[in-house]
Amino acid sequence: MAYLYRHGLAVMRAQPLHIGHERVIRQMLEQCGYATIILGSIQEQGTPRNPFTYLQRKQMILNCFGTAQKRLRVMGLFDICNPVQWADFVLDFMRENMPERGDPDVYYAGSRYDAQWFEKCFEHIICIDRTDESFPYVSGSMVRDMMTIGDRRWKNFVSPCNYEIVENYLSPKEGEI
Repeated sequence: MAYLYRHGLAVMRAQPLHIGHERVIRQMLEQCGYATIILGSIQEQGTPRNPFTYLQRKQMILNCFGTAQKRLRVMGLFDICNPVQWADFVLDFMRENMPERGDPDVYYAGSRYDAQWFEKCFEHIICIDRTDESFPYVSGSMVRDMMTIGDRRWKNFVSPCNYEIVENYLSPKEGEI
């Protein structure tokens, strides 16, 4: 099969993986021979903004896209808290950890804001519009807020294959109540 691009990259937190993230990954797999997802903020977990661990988030992606494992790579990366150097940091990390794939030739993002850090590094940037009238607006903050207040409508924005991971997080831990 001929693809539009050789290797696509997307950086996301996926806290949790929601249908908007899935849409980005699905388009990457349709258009790219290889797709790399970098999960950021792996140094944080169990916080309101970053409730899930890196391994839980990686598993959410594999639950949805496991059949594409030969073409999809999911890696985690610590934040450097320096937006100006972020893109170079990500690309250097990829060069060190997966030199066999070479530099990605296209960057995918859920918004122009998310893509701005990579504009100087990529000729091709594809933004998946979150305000498309044919697709419901979704954000990680929105889903996390629903989870926090017990609004079960979070299930409208998370793939059923990942309900168990989210529900395990939401269940009281032993000794808590």
